Parts: sequence; C-alpha cells; structure tokens
Amino acid sequence: MLIPVEPKLRYMGASPKLQGENRDYNEVAHRAAYHLNTLIANNESDTQQYMFANIARDIGASTDDVRSALSNGGYNGITFTNISAEERKALAPYGREKR
Repeated sequence: MLIPVEPKLRYMGASPKLQGENRDYNEVAHRAAYHLNTLIANNESDTQQYMFANIARDIGASTDDVRSALSNGGYNGITFTNISAEERKALAPYGREKR
C-alpha cells in the first residue's frame, strides 16, 4: 500500500439518495485516511500495524466503512513494513510536534 494512504472513495451516482449516502461514506473515508496517515507519521517504527476497529473508534465511524475505505485485502487491519525515508517525507504534513 502506498504512503501516504489514499482512501477508496465511492462514485457519487445520479440519484440524490445515492449521492447522500456516498457523500457520507466518502467523508468517513477521508477522515479515516487522514487519521491513519497521522498515526503512521507520528510513529517512528519501520513496521506498524493498525486495526480497523481502533481507527473506527477513534473517528466515530463503523468498522465496516473504515475497512472498506482503507483495506488492501486485510480484514482486521493493515500493516506497513520498511517505511522509507521518502515515505516519511511524504507524511510530513501529517506529523505533530512532540510534547
């Protein structure tokens, strides 16, 4: 999976009902990706694992929506290995100052 993580969005569609549902889902997908990128950026480990249920809890969303937005095949979570200096640089906008 590429870093920074990009959410998997849904096509808005033509019907107003579908547009509303997908707009809500896409908003959750963006929040989930932003939160995950922030977690990765602020963890110095080269190997990191995150559970979809924990991300969902953190952002107040359903685990199914978070899984759908972020999963690249894993059911319970996602693992990143060998995070490169280039990827760290790309995550810079998500980093926070250490307290």
